[in-house]
Amino acid sequence: LLAAGEGHAGAYWSYSEPRGMLGVVDRSQLLRIIDKTGQLLYRVQLPAEGTTIFLGWEKSGAVLAAVQRLGGAFLWFPARPENVQQWEGMQFSTKVLKNSLVKRNSHFDTCFACWSDAGKLMLGLADGNFAIWDLGSNETFMSRTHFPGKHRNAITCGAWTPDGTSLALGSATQLKVSAPIANASWEGTAAKLDLAAGVSGGFQKVSFSSDGRMLAAFAGSSVFRSLGIYSVKEGGVAKNGAMRVLTPVGEVKPSPSLGSLQAALWLGPFTLAVVCASGRVKLLQYLRHEDFFTLTEESCAVTEAGVVTAAVLATGHVAIAHCSKVALWDPVGKRTVQEVALPKAPKDVRLTALEHTPDLLLVSRSDGSVLSQPLPLLEYVDHQRMVVGDADAAASEEAAAGLGPVQPSLLLEVSAAEGASSRPNMTPLAHCYSPTLRKLAVVNSDSKLLVFGADKAVLLQNPLPLASCVYLRFDPRSGKNLAVALRGSGVALWNGETSGHLNMWTGMTREGGLFKRSSSAKQKEFDPTTACWSMAGQLAVGMQDGSFAVWDSVSSQVSTSGRSGKHSSPVTAGDWRTSLFAPALALASTSTIKVSRGFEAAEWGSTALKLKLPKRSAGGSMKSLPGRAKADVEGLHFSALKFSGGGRHLAVLAAPTSAPRLTQVILYEIQAESEALVASREYVGDGVSGAPFEVSWSGELLVIFSRTDSGGSIRTIRSMPGAVEPSWPPDPRDAPGMMTCGGLSPRGLVAAAFACGERGEVLLFGLPALEPLGKISTPGVPSDLQLHAPTEASRHTLSVAFDGGGVQVWEV
Repeated sequence: LLAAGEGHAGAYWSYSEPRGMLGVVDRSQLLRIIDKTGQLLYRVQLPAEGTTIFLGWEKSGAVLAAVQRLGGAFLWFPARPENVQQWEGMQFSTKVLKNSLVKRNSHFDTCFACWSDAGKLMLGLADGNFAIWDLGSNETFMSRTHFPGKHRNAITCGAWTPDGTSLALGSATQLKVSAPIANASWEGTAAKLDLAAGVSGGFQKVSFSSDGRMLAAFAGSSVFRSLGIYSVKEGGVAKNGAMRVLTPVGEVKPSPSLGSLQAALWLGPFTLAVVCASGRVKLLQYLRHEDFFTLTEESCAVTEAGVVTAAVLATGHVAIAHCSKVALWDPVGKRTVQEVALPKAPKDVRLTALEHTPDLLLVSRSDGSVLSQPLPLLEYVDHQRMVVGDADAAASEEAAAGLGPVQPSLLLEVSAAEGASSRPNMTPLAHCYSPTLRKLAVVNSDSKLLVFGADKAVLLQNPLPLASCVYLRFDPRSGKNLAVALRGSGVALWNGETSGHLNMWTGMTREGGLFKRSSSAKQKEFDPTTACWSMAGQLAVGMQDGSFAVWDSVSSQVSTSGRSGKHSSPVTAGDWRTSLFAPALALASTSTIKVSRGFEAAEWGSTALKLKLPKRSAGGSMKSLPGRAKADVEGLHFSALKFSGGGRHLAVLAAPTSAPRLTQVILYEIQAESEALVASREYVGDGVSGAPFEVSWSGELLVIFSRTDSGGSIRTIRSMPGAVEPSWPPDPRDAPGMMTCGGLSPRGLVAAAFACGERGEVLLFGLPALEPLGKISTPGVPSDLQLHAPTEASRHTLSVAFDGGGVQVWEV
């Protein structure tokens, strides 16, 4: 339809099937109207100094809108081809544009635009407001005049409900959905992003499901963007009308097996297809209950890698575009039915966009060309017949992508004599490693903190208070901030990038309504019992008195537990739910787990749950548990607590307070906006398989490490029963020795350490089948190990500490 040419690259284009016309605006701001044979029909010069940000036809083809950054909207009517109207602010220009310039309106700074199916054109503005023009009534209105609740930042994306009555708008960190535009209220509708200050990549693209009751939103930066899924429901009445409430119900993140997320396509009210660069399609199907959703997922291999974009055709098929072809995929039968070949592109020319009509595919390329290809005849696909398979199998397959036999190489070794000492009846050796900085930190039995460089040079040597070290880790966000939590003494913080002095955090000072970190002896001293880093660089510290504090390493701000967040007994375990859309902190104490809600403040209302230890069965077993957990009379001690990869499940390692050796694993499903935990499965060890002592997630697949006096075992379980759940070894007595510790990386590499006399062995496995990948012989009995997933510049790293002292760091 349009040949490549100078000035065409980066052009905006839109095709109207009812009119059979293609609109194109190139870099010179020349608007051209071309018919479906490629013949030029009309040309109009828009203000040359302007910058076009949108070109789109109204659904019926009655009008074409070209929107410039500072010029408002230029409206071209096929019924009056010689006229172009300019919409500038609250009024239309009285001048008629006939191949001449109209002065740009600098007060109408437009960032985004979109049409509704009902003929309403919305312009999102840089000041957070928006404007709407209704083709049917020719009325216009602005949000600054008619609506409360404008965005704090420029509008970056938006979408209309299919019936054209409600509008969703996104900005840097906010997503809002209006009630019907005729009586709109934005109160209580804001969803937010957990985006650090100065970090780019806010909300980018949003889309409603077919009935407007669900919403998908892309957010993040470049190929690392994630997809958040929300439910949209009525939430009461505000002063200006009914409120809409957004509730996060899911999230899809890019991964090594999926690649970047290229498109999110609704296949009905509650089914979403996420098309990925790797050629895979991830299907998500929600089942709505009275106050919560259940989700099933499936990952389908559709075509080869290199996917650019995708669209849903009128027949229900999904068109998945590469640079050289478009695959037509049947989401019900889960098969590619045909492929449409595209003409060979010149070198370094890539496909940029895809549109379609009932009988045509239209694609554009980076050289400015627009191609038209006929669609083959296809039978209609009924999306209501779709059945989505098991999520856990897909998640574990993705996690294990790229794992193979390992070739370990020793990176660093520090002996007990060199500072990594561990003496009997004293504080055991603690260690952690930062692959980012290639630095090893240890707290030895003499309560001394030492940090070693890659060449084993001592970078920091600092005596600590004589106290038990309950936590020692570099933050996973940057790998540069080190936290050391000490019982009765507070938290030591060290910046590994600047290699400055060690800072002790021992109390809080309240200044101007804000809590600030304080080291003053006059303040109430911290007595940490547990701590955990989030992927966003936030450190949560649980205290002996049931309170907690959170320090943000990026902003250096501190928040503390309010009355609803404080526990009545010591905090024993905690974990963060990593999410761009709905982050949360879970903390456990005796018989109680609390899950936070909210961003600016930790909102803990109605989340305190008394949890009961289910009845123990004879022998190791796995059960499904219906209903909600109730209060336990004797008390339940939680020693570990972990969110699943998708954040929908919580695994806990628990034991009765009266019998701490009788540990078991309980899986809870998080429901009703984190207001309910429903126990779904449990795993109880026995004398043969051993007692569970460690749990870790890979996606929605849980790995459980158990030990006996002379052996140990690894068991995998899924959040929902039914699929195969491998374990190792076939007989726990076949283990090389007593299992001492275990670990799992997010990429699906499992490590288990064993005591073999005075020496040790670390065995490595791959998920989901627990396939043996290799082993490492160690000079001492391992007491602790940590696995780090690969970064762009390295492979897995494995650090191991030993009973008699010393630490080794391996690259795997």
